[in-house]
Amino acid sequence: MVNKIHNFSFFFKQIVLLLFASCAAIMPPPGGPKDETPPELVKVTPPDGTTYFEGGKVELLFSEYLDESSYERAVTVLPLLSQKPEIIFKGNRLIIDFPDSLSLNQTYIISISRDLSDEHKVKLSQGIQVAFSTGPQIDKGLISGFVDYEKDASLNLWKIQNENDSLDFYKRNPDYVIDASSEGFYEFKFLSQGQYRIAAVDRLVAGTPIIPDRFVYGLSWVSNIGLGFQDNISNVNMKIPKMLGGIKMINAESFQGLWGRITFSESIESLINEIQLKIIDEDSLNHAANLFEDPNDNTKVYFLLDSTVNGSVSLQLDETKKWNSTLFESGNIQLTMEPSIDTTDLIILQPNAKYRLNPEEKNVKPLKIIFSNLVGRGKDKYSIILLKDSVTIPYSLEWDSPIALNLLPHENWKPQTNYELQLLSKDFPPVFGRALKDSLTSINFKTSDYQGFGNLIINIISEEEENIVAKLEKMEKPYSTFRSVVNLDGETVLDKIPEGNYSLTFFQDSDNNMQYSYGTIDPYKSSEWFYNFQDTVKVRSNWDIELQEIKLDLEF
Repeated sequence: MVNKIHNFSFFFKQIVLLLFASCAAIMPPPGGPKDETPPELVKVTPPDGTTYFEGGKVELLFSEYLDESSYERAVTVLPLLSQKPEIIFKGNRLIIDFPDSLSLNQTYIISISRDLSDEHKVKLSQGIQVAFSTGPQIDKGLISGFVDYEKDASLNLWKIQNENDSLDFYKRNPDYVIDASSEGFYEFKFLSQGQYRIAAVDRLVAGTPIIPDRFVYGLSWVSNIGLGFQDNISNVNMKIPKMLGGIKMINAESFQGLWGRITFSESIESLINEIQLKIIDEDSLNHAANLFEDPNDNTKVYFLLDSTVNGSVSLQLDETKKWNSTLFESGNIQLTMEPSIDTTDLIILQPNAKYRLNPEEKNVKPLKIIFSNLVGRGKDKYSIILLKDSVTIPYSLEWDSPIALNLLPHENWKPQTNYELQLLSKDFPPVFGRALKDSLTSINFKTSDYQGFGNLIINIISEEEENIVAKLEKMEKPYSTFRSVVNLDGETVLDKIPEGNYSLTFFQDSDNNMQYSYGTIDPYKSSEWFYNFQDTVKVRSNWDIELQEIKLDLEF
C-alpha cells in the first residue's frame, strides 16, 4: 500500500511539472533567425475615429508580445489630462482606462512613440496616433515639421487660452507632447482649431513647464500658429542649441604658484580677447595675468601671473555679451596656488617623429614649436637650425606664447619631404624645472601633400532675399565653419574651403550678427528662419562646386 501511495505521489508531481512547463512557455524557443520585425498595431477597440466617446477602456491589440518595460514611456494621452489614465499591460495588448469626466466636444489622442518595443527589443517603425471624440466629429488640424538637435528631441505644444496665456503659457504643462523621430521629424494630428505655440526641448524634460535658465529649447520662427478645422501646417521647423547659455569655466589647475590652466565648456578659439577674468588672492588683491591659448586644445586657456602666489585665489569670470546673447557666463573657481620645485626636464611636444605638417601651396604656414613648460624669452637670437637634405633653410621666428614658438621658412615647405630641426638647449632655459635633456636636440619630421582647397558657388531662389546667410560646417575633424552673406541676386561664394565633406545651412539673419538665433521664451521672441540643405556638400581640391537654384521656402 505504501508503495502504491509513493508511486501515485511521484506520478502526480510529474503531471504538475508538465502542466507548469506548458503554462510558462510563452517565449518562443531559442535559436533561428533574429527577430527584426517591428510590432504593428492590429486592432483598436472601440475603433479609431469613434465619436461621442464617453470614456472607459480602449484596447490596443499588437501583432506580437510587447516589452513590458517600454510602454509607460511610449504611450501618452493628448491633450494631457489632470489625472493620468491607467494603462494595463496584457502581453500583446495595452488597455487604456479613460476617466468618465472628459471635456465636451474634445478630440482625445492616444499617441504611441517609437519607444514602444516588442519582447525582442525591436521598436515601432514609426509613431502611432489614434483619436476619439466626445463630440460629433474628429478634429482634423495638423502641425508637422523638423527638429535639428544632436540628441533625442520632443515637442511641447500649447493651445493658447487668452491674452495672458500667450505670455505665460510656458509656465504650465503643455497640452500636447510628442517625441520627434530619430531623424528629427514630428507630427501633431487631430488638433482643434485655435492659436498654438510650440517649443522643441530635450526629451528628458518633455511635458513639463519650461524653465528658461535651466532648459535648452528652440522656438519656431512664427510666434503664433493659427490653425483652422482642417488646416495642415507643415515645415514648422526648429533648432535646439547644443548647450544652455554661454561658454562656462569647467575647472582649473595651477603650476608652481605662477601660472595655471582653465578648461572651458567648448572651444574658445579666436575668443580669448573676449575673456574678462579677475584673479583675486586671499588679501583681496587683483593680480594681473597674461592669457594665452593652449596650442593643443582649443577649450583650454593658460594664465600667467605677474608674481608668485602662495595660497588660495579666486578665478572670477565676468559675463560677456555679444550680439545680444551671452558669450561667456559668469563663474567662480577657487584654486590653490603653491610654489613648488619642478624636477622634470623641458620637453618639445611638437614637432616629433610622428608629426606631419600640412603645407599649403599658395600660403607659407608656420611650424609651431610647442614646449612642455614656460620658456625664458630674453634672447634676441635663438640657435635653431632647420635642415632639408642636410641643406640649411632660412627662416624667421616669432613667439606665439610663453610655451609656443612659430618658425616660418622664407620659402614654402616642400610636400612629402623630410626635415630636421636642431635646437641648442642653452637658448631655451625653462622658467621652472630642468633644461632640455640633450645640449643639442634633433627632431625629424615630415610634410604631407599640399592641403587641397576648393570654392563653393551658391545660387538660391527665395522670396525673401535680404539678410540670408549661408553656413558651411565641416563634418570631419578638424572641424571648421564658414559663413557668407547671400547678395540680393541670390548669390554667394565661399572660397578657399579645405577639401572634405560639409553640411550647408541657410538662415535669415534678422539681427545682423552672423549667428543663428534660437528664439527666447521670456520675453517671447521668435527664432530665425532656417533651411538645411539635404545633400552633403563634397568640396574637392582645385574644383569650383556650383549649387544652382536652391529653393528656399520661408513659409509654413
